[in-house]
Amino acid sequence: MQKVQIYIGSTRLDLFKDETITLTQSIKDVKDISKIFTDFTQTFSVPASPTNNILFQHYYNFNIEPGFDARQKKQGAIELNYIPFKTGLIRLDGVELKNNNPYAYRITFFGETITLKDILSDFQLDSLASLNLYNTEYTSTAVLAAMSVDPTVANLIVPLITHSTPVFYDSGSVVPKTNNMYYAPSSQAGVLFSDLKYAIRVATIISAIETDYLVPAGLSFSTDFFDSANADYFGLFLWLHRKSGGVGVGTEGAPQLTLSISTWSRTSGSSLSLSNSTSLCIFSQFQSPPNNVIQQFDIRIIPTDVTKEYTFIINGGNSYSYSSGPVKGQLDIDINELGFLGPSCYTFSLNSTDQVAFSMVRLTISGQQNINSGLPSNWTDVYNASPDSLGNNIEIPLDLPFVISEQIPEMKIIDFLTGIFKMFNLVAYYEDSKIVVKTYDQYFDFLNTGLWQLQLEDWQDETKDWNDIGSATSNNYAVDSFLSTSSRTVNVGLPYKQINLSYEGTGTFLANKYNQINNIGWGETRFSLNDQIYDAPSDVYNIKLPFEHMLMERINDITTNAQTNVMYGYSVNENQQPYIGKPLLFYAVLKSQAFGTVTGISVRSNSTVNVEKTSIILPSNSVSLDSSVSTENINFQNEINEFSLDSTFTNTLFESYYKTLISESFNSRRRIVRVRTYLPLRILYNIKLNNIIEISSQKYKINTMTSNFQTGETNFELVNTL
Repeated sequence: MQKVQIYIGSTRLDLFKDETITLTQSIKDVKDISKIFTDFTQTFSVPASPTNNILFQHYYNFNIEPGFDARQKKQGAIELNYIPFKTGLIRLDGVELKNNNPYAYRITFFGETITLKDILSDFQLDSLASLNLYNTEYTSTAVLAAMSVDPTVANLIVPLITHSTPVFYDSGSVVPKTNNMYYAPSSQAGVLFSDLKYAIRVATIISAIETDYLVPAGLSFSTDFFDSANADYFGLFLWLHRKSGGVGVGTEGAPQLTLSISTWSRTSGSSLSLSNSTSLCIFSQFQSPPNNVIQQFDIRIIPTDVTKEYTFIINGGNSYSYSSGPVKGQLDIDINELGFLGPSCYTFSLNSTDQVAFSMVRLTISGQQNINSGLPSNWTDVYNASPDSLGNNIEIPLDLPFVISEQIPEMKIIDFLTGIFKMFNLVAYYEDSKIVVKTYDQYFDFLNTGLWQLQLEDWQDETKDWNDIGSATSNNYAVDSFLSTSSRTVNVGLPYKQINLSYEGTGTFLANKYNQINNIGWGETRFSLNDQIYDAPSDVYNIKLPFEHMLMERINDITTNAQTNVMYGYSVNENQQPYIGKPLLFYAVLKSQAFGTVTGISVRSNSTVNVEKTSIILPSNSVSLDSSVSTENINFQNEINEFSLDSTFTNTLFESYYKTLISESFNSRRRIVRVRTYLPLRILYNIKLNNIIEISSQKYKINTMTSNFQTGETNFELVNTL
């Protein structure tokens, strides 16, 4: 029988002599593939002894203040024969009373990996203060520059993903103010910069989680998988798309954009009402009757998009102030609503939280002028804020601070991490103040140094040097000598008839169309070995990633039908309305070759000014656009690649990260074996969940192991290696 010691902080708990304490450990349960953190114990009891009463501050008496706070887990540790075995957290679950006297405290021990959930709690991604180091400006200059940075180096980029409108490419007909990406100088065509948003590297988010939450707790992630040399991970970006539509729309506390109308062009009239047609001031030469009398003052404002909200404001030097308040659509105001307009200078402005274009901003001013003969003469002046004779729209310029915490998708940090872990079939465990993160294959390949044949007389020898404990590096343990022959079961190794791996979000326009045509989600796989149908098991196991999976589109030249090098994402729903969806992950590829028949493509810095971009960042579901460079991608199924239009990108998430685990589960030779052993301390201390257990020369992986610390009994659930 082993002697067990349990500590909360530095205080050792008193234990019942006959209390059974067990620890169940599992790193990747074949019966629940998506589980990540599973180290725990069953609840057990400790006596209400004087020592324990002091530690738990007589928790049964709620009149004691401040008392023991059972809402928080406490740092704890387990020792076997006074040798450290496990560290973790201990939770107080309650107190048992007998004859109205405290008898026992119920507690539960949690392994260290549970700490990660406790540290991150329910905090959202927008709580990551370290990400605000990447705050920038949302202006045409900044966005256009970020469209061409090197995504292998830059952490903040602008990919060609539009949030509201599609793009196209037509070398034969360039219509101004359209999203035609064919570049022609001064064509006034091209994707509008405000249709695009920034994206941030996933590795930068992982680093921020580490900096803001793990490091203060004395923890960090290992670099086994989270490594800049790992292109599958390091090349991944998160689109900063918090709200559907443009940046700032509907965002609480979004800053106001302002257009000060500085130019008024008189389209008709005698210019009696303005001192200077280019001035912000009107009525500066206004004189009291009988010279000039204002009879009517009308304002008409027509936006190009009736869904966007704006405010019209007038201010005057005589403390005059008028605001229309937030309005949508056409606005008509007359002098009755404006009230008294005395002789002064007046300024006009349009405010919004979004970029808004207007096809008309017009002032109509009419009145009477008393001429020398004393007879009045009626006059009317009409002023238009359009800047030129072509009738181009005027716009509220988009000049916003881009704050990462205000733009990052709404998602809990722990859900984001869990999603990444599921995406790449990662395992995580605590070791030496690190959360070690590896792929499933990495984990089981880590220890492979031969077989440790431990003879019966070795572990019975009490003179063995205890300093050897923890020094074993072998991967295989032959446990024939420690088996209980009275109990062994062999069960069917296939718990599911099918395993589905997919994304929660496939609601964007093209992905949704793919789903409807193919009756399966974009990038989804439904696995059963060799596509066979098994009717013995009854359940289907679903693994769904909490992310959006977008089907990109490579566009052709409408005139020539030739392929261009433009591939983009279109974030709208099946009705082509702005779509929020789940947080979108993708790879970023800088494309700098010729685009169609010209070197560059066209991007608009506002609705009427276009510039040439000779390189842009394309969103992609594959690490590279060339399968001879890399075939890695984030589909679960081998789909036709959107850029190459072939199926040569074979290293899907399933092939690279899930195939070993799942295909072995469907093998007809797979068995789940349950055995009872009585392990010596030397093995119990050293054994890891990626060790191989050998019984009668047959090798097994550990699915779960449950150890009874008092009796030394360890029950294994094993799966045979194939």
